[in-house]
Amino acid sequence: MKRKRKFLLKGKKVTVFGLGRSGVGAIKLLLKSGADVFVTEERAEIPSPLVIWLESEGISFELGMHSRRAIEGKDLIVVSPGVNPRIPILEQARREHIPIIGELELAYNFANGEFIAITGTSGKSTTVSLIGSILSKHGENVVVCGNIGIPVSEVVLNMNKKATYVVEVSSFQLETILNFKPYIAVFLNFSDDHLDRYDSSSEYLNAKLNIFKNQTINDYAVLNKNDKVLSSKDLRIKAKIYYFSSIEPLKNGTYITENDAIINLDGVKIKIPLDGFKLKGLHNKENLLSALSASYLFLKDRFSESITREVIYDFKGLPHRFEFVNNYLGIDFINDSKSTKPESTIMALKCLNKPTILILGGSEKGTDFIPLANAIVNSPFVKMVIITGKTQKRIKSALESVNFRKYKLVSSLKNAIHEAILKAHKGEVVLLSPACASFDEFSDFEERGEYFKKCVDDFFKGNFFNS
Repeated sequence: MKRKRKFLLKGKKVTVFGLGRSGVGAIKLLLKSGADVFVTEERAEIPSPLVIWLESEGISFELGMHSRRAIEGKDLIVVSPGVNPRIPILEQARREHIPIIGELELAYNFANGEFIAITGTSGKSTTVSLIGSILSKHGENVVVCGNIGIPVSEVVLNMNKKATYVVEVSSFQLETILNFKPYIAVFLNFSDDHLDRYDSSSEYLNAKLNIFKNQTINDYAVLNKNDKVLSSKDLRIKAKIYYFSSIEPLKNGTYITENDAIINLDGVKIKIPLDGFKLKGLHNKENLLSALSASYLFLKDRFSESITREVIYDFKGLPHRFEFVNNYLGIDFINDSKSTKPESTIMALKCLNKPTILILGGSEKGTDFIPLANAIVNSPFVKMVIITGKTQKRIKSALESVNFRKYKLVSSLKNAIHEAILKAHKGEVVLLSPACASFDEFSDFEERGEYFKKCVDDFFKGNFFNS
């Protein structure tokens, strides 16, 4: 059913905050809707093709600031996920009663089809990819988009027929929703993160819980039974709740028993053997369980055990997520650059079964590294830690607080890779799992992961010191 548009934007004056990919997608959708668009970007410089495009579309814009011009006389403001909605100019816009939404909300109001939305502190991209693959193999017209790298607005702009939108949503995107209502909402796990943006853990959680805000009893909520926060009775979710668990059978949920995934929902019981599932670690089994829950709840009697089994056996995972790079001289090199928080690195440590040299560190987010330090000192496999980045001193302090002193500080990721290769022996692992964001040296975790893979290959091909 075509969703009734909440925003009739023809001739309306709209400002887009932020010129990243989400911002550009929002601009294109706004132009198509007939809005009069103004753009404000805090970066003083942007790529010249982007400037040329803005000028060719007749779009007014400002760089290096968010001035009063961005809100004066405006009917609507669209905020990109990377822009903090509490900056002073946006607080002023609220005082002047100018509606503020995000790119996700904008796109939702123009989309034709149902939404399956996934949030959580970690595992989102793997889960949306699994759900997308399962539904697509069942013949659904599926689009995987959102925080995984493809803005929803960009997809909606080019979609001429009804689709199922499987969307990775971050807390930043959920801060600015009004009407966004997924038919199925999945909350994978919760731990402290982004405390450089949020004043408290509860504020971060409340942003995430917005995923359920507009759901009704006709919708579904899928939650991790083993997460203390998400198994709470105080979440005030109006949708029908279904749990998944990696450690206990559930009377009405999805769980693991021995080496099978069991879908046990509303009187239907389906067993899917996991012998062919390639992804390592308990966290990936949890991602799979949540994907199976969401896929079954969406498909119901159209759900095929054989099709689903084929999909999960073929699924190889995503780049930069505990990704096997190569084996040189008997040493395994693993790229887990996507682990931008300690909780993700702790998960990675649980996948180890060989002596490992761990590369940690990156840009600062105000993270507590003590739980990670405890996981490292208690791991039977972490042989040494090499630390780089702006978080060096705090990681070093956390390790010393638990009496782990087998570490070395280096000045760059390249030096960390070099040191790890020199220290590693046949039958061991070099693991990049930084537990930090990448912005000290790189634009994102993808660039960092690709750099790691290139450096490893270059070293053993004799090009390391020439690059």
